[in-house]
Amino acid sequence: MRTIGIIGGGQLGRMAIEEARKYLAHIEVLTPEYPSPAAELADAAHLGPLDDYESVLEFAQELDVVSYEIEAVSVEALVELERRGTLVLPAAGILAAICDKYLQKSLLSGAGIPTAPFVAVEGDSSSAALAVAGLRLGGFPLVQKARSGGYDGRGVAMLSSADDACALRCPSYLEERVDFEKELAVVVARSPGGQSAVYPCVEMVFDERANMCDSVLAPARVGAALRAQAEALARTCVEALCVEALRAGSPPSGLGGVFGVELFLTRSGGLLVNEVAPRPHNSGHFSIEACESSQFDQYLRILAGLPLGSCELLRPAMMVNLFGESGAAESEGTPDYLGLEEALAIPGVALHLYGKRELRPFRKMGHLTALGSTQEEAIERAEAARKLIRIVGRREGQPTLGESKKENA
Repeated sequence: MRTIGIIGGGQLGRMAIEEARKYLAHIEVLTPEYPSPAAELADAAHLGPLDDYESVLEFAQELDVVSYEIEAVSVEALVELERRGTLVLPAAGILAAICDKYLQKSLLSGAGIPTAPFVAVEGDSSSAALAVAGLRLGGFPLVQKARSGGYDGRGVAMLSSADDACALRCPSYLEERVDFEKELAVVVARSPGGQSAVYPCVEMVFDERANMCDSVLAPARVGAALRAQAEALARTCVEALCVEALRAGSPPSGLGGVFGVELFLTRSGGLLVNEVAPRPHNSGHFSIEACESSQFDQYLRILAGLPLGSCELLRPAMMVNLFGESGAAESEGTPDYLGLEEALAIPGVALHLYGKRELRPFRKMGHLTALGSTQEEAIERAEAARKLIRIVGRREGQPTLGESKKENA
């Protein structure tokens, strides 16, 4: 049995550990804080910064395999671990190619993979410089994206004109704003031996207030030919990353993992790759209930050196993220979960809470998945369950909502 280490203490690590228990796997996590969603379930938790070279090396001393559930980790430490013979999955070269999103897009574009046109924002981010960049991309509006650190809607800004010059102060790039019909995603599982399994193409809906994924429908409401095209394109992206990792010096044993590939379906019917994540992805959470082998099952199989499972979709599904409420008086504090019993009484509904101790506006606190015999039935059940659930915060010393009702009875 391999001793597996996951860098990161968030919900992706937590769901991976939940899935790992059927394999009797020993899993340790490196987390910047305790308690954290994954740390509470791990066999051992190590406290330390994820992007610190020495912290990562110290964490990995007794591990057979090292992986990560977030991109903001020390790539240099992963490279050193590979040099020492520790198995890193996905390889350090894959993460290096992905974590700088401008370099990622350059790699994908250079491999012939269609993406939205883009240009780097160099040191000069004045209005004049952005006006020139805007001309190169066909004019405003444009999207400005952080080269690194962007996550769950952060690090993205819409620029309506060159006067919006410094929406983001960090290293960034500009991208043509795509007129898209739908946002799609495909999760790909790849073993180090080169075998791959691809989940059905799904349709994502975003909450425009925070630019975060709100819900995912599986399968996407597009034709079979377009779904197949999206799935083949996602597989091509992963293979391009593996080729780059080999070129960068990573060993073939690290060319595996679970990858989330986000795409745009344009109004003209074309597909453009938005970005790739080298980890289980929010768009794949539906697979826990809806597929023969979930994305987290695949992830553990890859880390443990086991064969890949089947990505077959058993029933249509809709996944809904559960966020902290925005603008409400109860949007911060210790979370209370209301309406769970009523939501779980709806047929086909499953609930996953991440164990986060503090509620904040738009913080992802969990998700629910609803299965149905059709896409329409799955949507109806998911939306009905969503309406019943509220996540509210309370300050220290403040009674829960249930306790307040008892006191007033």
